[in-house]
Amino acid sequence: MDEKQLNYEFMSILSESHPGLTFEEYRDSCIFLLFYQYLCLRFDDALEDNYKLESMVRLAIRGKLQMPSFLRFIDAASSFIHLACKRFQLTELSFYRHLLEVQSLEKQKSYARFFRKLIKKIDGWDCTELLLAKYPQLFGQLLEEFARAKKDSYISRDLMDVYRMLFSRTGRKARRVFVPDFQYGVLYQTMTEPSDCAEFFGYETHEDFIELLEMITYMNNIPEESVHLCTKEDWDKEADYKKYFDVIAVFMPGGIEAGHVISNIDFDFSREFFRSTAKGEFPYILSALPLLNDNGAMAVVLPSALLYREGREAQIRRYLVEEEKCLDLVMLLPDHLFPSTGQKEVLLFFRKNRERKDVMFFDCSELEELKEEQLRSIETAWNDHSTIPGFCSCVTQDMMEKNEYNLNLPRYIKKSLKMTQIDLEARRKRIEEIDRELEEIEKRIAMYKRDLELM
Repeated sequence: MDEKQLNYEFMSILSESHPGLTFEEYRDSCIFLLFYQYLCLRFDDALEDNYKLESMVRLAIRGKLQMPSFLRFIDAASSFIHLACKRFQLTELSFYRHLLEVQSLEKQKSYARFFRKLIKKIDGWDCTELLLAKYPQLFGQLLEEFARAKKDSYISRDLMDVYRMLFSRTGRKARRVFVPDFQYGVLYQTMTEPSDCAEFFGYETHEDFIELLEMITYMNNIPEESVHLCTKEDWDKEADYKKYFDVIAVFMPGGIEAGHVISNIDFDFSREFFRSTAKGEFPYILSALPLLNDNGAMAVVLPSALLYREGREAQIRRYLVEEEKCLDLVMLLPDHLFPSTGQKEVLLFFRKNRERKDVMFFDCSELEELKEEQLRSIETAWNDHSTIPGFCSCVTQDMMEKNEYNLNLPRYIKKSLKMTQIDLEARRKRIEEIDRELEEIEKRIAMYKRDLELM
């Protein structure tokens, strides 16, 4: 089996049928079994044959692999795998604990059928050396496709490139990176792309997402001590995590609930804004700013409605622009980057201790892609503080003040009217054709009337 065929076999897991299981159950089953196989491959010499995948395959072939026997097998293998890798106990993973709670016999049978099918498939991959070398890459690609299928948890590579372009403008290597509420689709790109960051911090409300990120870092040989992951509850309790960061990356196109903040508010801005019953995007942003170091940067993707909503949010926009002076860029993003939200999304870029007071506005909503060429055009216009009709505008603080800090892009970027040339001769010929067709139809109607003696 060559690399191309292996890639095809691995990714074909996405198209396998899984009757009786939900999408999430199917996805989590695949991840668990594939990670188990990876550990077996990596520590083949340290494991007894009784706890390798081949033993489970023999159970499946003999028809003895049911839910109880599967759980007993993993329970016995878990300790031996833990002795070999020193990091993971399969029985401590949330998926295994979930299986222990499955009471429905029909659901247990569905799981057992799928386990038998998948382990026979992956046991057929007989290219051990190639498989082990390519496993982290293939595993990551599969996770990415699972996230793409889910849509609401997928972040495109184009958008990740925008994040990287923005943070590269800080002129210094990010040593401490913080991703609050990291999502399933963000994990692979966040942790496996080349990066010079020394430490990565993040919290998540879903325990299985945290475990998944730990698997990815382990497969890619990222040092355990450089990755700090926790639940939101632990994040709120642990003051040690809340040190200064070089970079904060936020991806929440669906919006933020009121009252949801990253950290306790510890600056002088009026606390009444955080008791607002309005949307929670700006209080969320304000709660993140104290976590940035003196030259830190933050990029956030949020619904574009936060640019123009009135009331307290207008006052917060004024505070960010006029007093903090930290808003550096506003970019309206293309719709195709967000297949599930059904609304316009905006990317805001903040920098602490900026020297300039103006803000760059970009309207990228009509771009069909955000590849290297488009990013280079954005960066060039940004460096030159250019104003290009229909695309970007360098907006002064006075202009924003005149608009009462309404940051809606049409106030600052005027769309150029596209004059479409009309081919009058072609239109005239088409009209003549339609007249001839109508004349022919009228003749036929008259003929039918005569035949039916209606005239």
